[in-house]
Amino acid sequence: MIIFLECFANGEHRQRRSFLVHFIDTGVSMKAIVPRLSLILTLMIPPVGSTAVLMGVCKTDMIPPSGTPSRTADAAIEAYFKNFEILARSENWKEIIEQGKIALEASRIANRPQEEAKICTQLASTAFYLGDFPKALEYVSRCHELSKEFQDPSLFVRALYLESAIYRALAQKQDEEQDRQAYYLRAAQIAEEASHIYFKNELNCQNLLGKIYFNWGAAHADNPKGDLEKAADCYSKALGCFQNIEATDDLIRTSIRLGKVYLMQKKYDLSQKIIDVVRPQITVERLAIHADYLEAQLKFAQNDLECAIKIARKGLLRAVALGAKEDESRLASLLERIENSL
Repeated sequence: MIIFLECFANGEHRQRRSFLVHFIDTGVSMKAIVPRLSLILTLMIPPVGSTAVLMGVCKTDMIPPSGTPSRTADAAIEAYFKNFEILARSENWKEIIEQGKIALEASRIANRPQEEAKICTQLASTAFYLGDFPKALEYVSRCHELSKEFQDPSLFVRALYLESAIYRALAQKQDEEQDRQAYYLRAAQIAEEASHIYFKNELNCQNLLGKIYFNWGAAHADNPKGDLEKAADCYSKALGCFQNIEATDDLIRTSIRLGKVYLMQKKYDLSQKIIDVVRPQITVERLAIHADYLEAQLKFAQNDLECAIKIARKGLLRAVALGAKEDESRLASLLERIENSL
């Protein structure tokens, strides 16, 4: 089915445009299509933040000029990548998912597997942030399927460390201890596999290597029966990678993780030192939530209950506002434990 639509965009540039939009699903009704067009318009019309108003829609059986669906798909993909960094920086995860779904469909229409695989990794990360681990695993599996044929294994390795993160998160959802340990073990094994592929292929990407070490360390640190020394070693190696490329947010995230290891080792002074160093550097809410969670745990361990409750409540409010379901759940559980100890 080919849809002809005309719209008017309000933004930095006022303009009227017409598009041919290609839908593969010929069973979709016009009533069902119209809401989807609004998302397509958002992708097709720059700048980010402009308001696209649908002026007219009509179904046509006309055959579009050769290549029209592909050109439309290419434009949607390019617009998504342009918007992604802005949306990620503002932590607008739900909008990334909405735009990413359209770009993912467009990449299939245009037969662009490299872009499809990259979009899959971005959507996997975003679904992970939102706590939708089954969907994140679905995106990662698709990236595996596509990237195993690529000459450059970088995307395949990226999918591996994301898969490790997902299994680590799923471990905490298991009711039986045996199942939890199986998931944690799988998470560590996948991260180790990613490192082997990285070095075997002599890749040269400090960001990628840092993410591998980060998730390898987390697979041990998050496991109550994990190897804390191994976790600290992996986090230290990750910090070295991120320092080499001045990746500030990754440095902060990894430092907070290392601070949690120090907390579990009862090295409270080292944990507090990390918190004091990273707090002034934090510019994104998700990292602020992680710092709140760590500091609330630290104050709880030091029996400073009033301070622990205050920090946990602040972190919980941040998590609710951001829509970070897993962070919200962790902070709510921590707050309940602290309050019950009074």
